[in-house]
Amino acid sequence: MPTHPKKKRPSLHQRWEGFVGERSEGQKPIFSVKRSSIIGRCGMIVEMLNNPGEEYQIEGNFGQRSCKILNARKESMAEIKRKVDASRKVVLGKDVFLLSLKPGFDGAFAMGLVLVIDQIHGDDYVQNYYEAEAFPTTHR
Repeated sequence: MPTHPKKKRPSLHQRWEGFVGERSEGQKPIFSVKRSSIIGRCGMIVEMLNNPGEEYQIEGNFGQRSCKILNARKESMAEIKRKVDASRKVVLGKDVFLLSLKPGFDGAFAMGLVLVIDQIHGDDYVQNYYEAEAFPTTHR
């Protein structure tokens, strides 16, 4: 199930939607992702829009590529970890990570979630960067 993430119109509870393939006019999203805590930004909630009541939680620190996707019973369905070069005992860059799945969990869906949370994390970086540079000294 290849997904294409798209940010929903701005709101207090930033919400992202995932679609099968490239989004086309009139296509309905299959899931949405929102932050579960605005102040702490400690996790995200994934709602399955084609199966009301089914949801997942994403907990951990995606910026460090250390988080889990949990089902409603808090069972780990997938885990994202930074990859380590065992021969050199070196942690590789943030763009090199492992995605471990519980048997039966949809790998394409899990990668769709990784894409969405990567975009959410990227938005945080851009927003924090511009907030830190509220008074730039030079023009770009």
